[in-house]
Amino acid sequence: MIDRYKAPSNWVLIFSAIGIIALSFILLMNFELFASNVFTVIRRYGDYDTPYYSLAMALLLFVGLTSVVTLFRNKSLTYIWLTKAFVTLVVMIPYEMYYGLDAYMYYAEAVHYTGLHSHGKAGTFNTIFINHVFTFIGGNSYFSLKLLNSFIAYVGLVLMYKSYELIMRRSGFDLKKDYFVYVFFLFPSILFWSSILGKDPLNLFIVGIFLYGFIRFINKKRALWLLWVITAIILVRYIRSWYAVIMIVSMTLYFIRPKSIKRNVILLPFVPFLYVGFSYFLQSQHISSFDDIFYKMSYTSYVLAYGGSSVGYTMIHNIWEYMFYYFPNLFTTLFRPMPWDVHNPFTLLAAIENMFLLYFTYKYIFKNWREVMRNNYLRFLLLFIFSWSLFYVIISPTNLGMAVRFKLQVLPAMLIVIWVSRHMYLVKLKAKKEAYEAQRQALSIGQRAKDGKES
Repeated sequence: MIDRYKAPSNWVLIFSAIGIIALSFILLMNFELFASNVFTVIRRYGDYDTPYYSLAMALLLFVGLTSVVTLFRNKSLTYIWLTKAFVTLVVMIPYEMYYGLDAYMYYAEAVHYTGLHSHGKAGTFNTIFINHVFTFIGGNSYFSLKLLNSFIAYVGLVLMYKSYELIMRRSGFDLKKDYFVYVFFLFPSILFWSSILGKDPLNLFIVGIFLYGFIRFINKKRALWLLWVITAIILVRYIRSWYAVIMIVSMTLYFIRPKSIKRNVILLPFVPFLYVGFSYFLQSQHISSFDDIFYKMSYTSYVLAYGGSSVGYTMIHNIWEYMFYYFPNLFTTLFRPMPWDVHNPFTLLAAIENMFLLYFTYKYIFKNWREVMRNNYLRFLLLFIFSWSLFYVIISPTNLGMAVRFKLQVLPAMLIVIWVSRHMYLVKLKAKKEAYEAQRQALSIGQRAKDGKES
């Protein structure tokens, strides 16, 4: 289990608590200043609560949600939730002060919900409705709604981490001295972008349901886990409809085996259902041809091509242009911004993350890809990332700031693959060292025996 780490010393906890209390005190003393930008934007939609009242409502909700987390009976997950809540309620405020977020719109529309489809995309409208429902739990408080979104994302991440634990056990690895729980939950991009109000936390929660359900289904073919997968596919259609296609494509690719004719023949009866489902999706998106698909994705990238993180856009008209565009831009989708893209503290942090991701991807996955692909769980996660990239390779490179947020959808899967592959690499390296040592000792014994005969 993940609770077998040596607990931090009392002095570390004491100084950490003092630092948090001091920071919180400074925040509260200047809270109206820090929150002024947020509430100035929000009040354009109407007259809402004062910042202090909104924060007080969130703190009450925090106590309730923390009580729920303690039911997990897991100290590590409890500490991680406390950290995540602190980031949500405190650390995010300076960012919100200087940068605009669509969270303001979601909050204002959720509180002032009328049932009218005032925003063009169905996913936006459904996100507003979900947060309107959340107001019955946390009240008309911006910070309460943000905390609820953060908690939903936290639950999704817990499901993904449980998937990781299953993969590790089934791969024959020990979890006694494993600190991946902290790397996973406290990875800056995951911690930061799963702590906002909007589509990202909701989408992350649904992805957690999908990955957990399918990983369990790979382990044991039970209807219960298939039901989890189906539930995730249905739910994600209300947030990001095209994500349902990503899920279906990743599962289809997993079950296809180039060298297994029998397995592929078994899959043939499901082809008509996939065709009908895909056709229904295209009709719902008013798409009648492949050219329409590329136009829609290209137009989305055009819309996102603004702001300081914009790197321009490319219009894709057909499959050949898409293939020519895909391969060089896959790197941008997964590993940029890089150091040469840095222009503010947030892109600097993302660039540092991506440097580590790139290095460990090369060292543990690319150099050992045959062994990684033999692991059914890792192969599925890689196919899931690949399926995601088929869509986002057009959208993400347009704006590197948005690309960091989009990558949140697959970043947990990337970290899981890297970490499990790392264990595989270390086991292989240990076996090589032991074989070398055994060979060296055998040669040494043989040499001593030879010397003895000669003497």
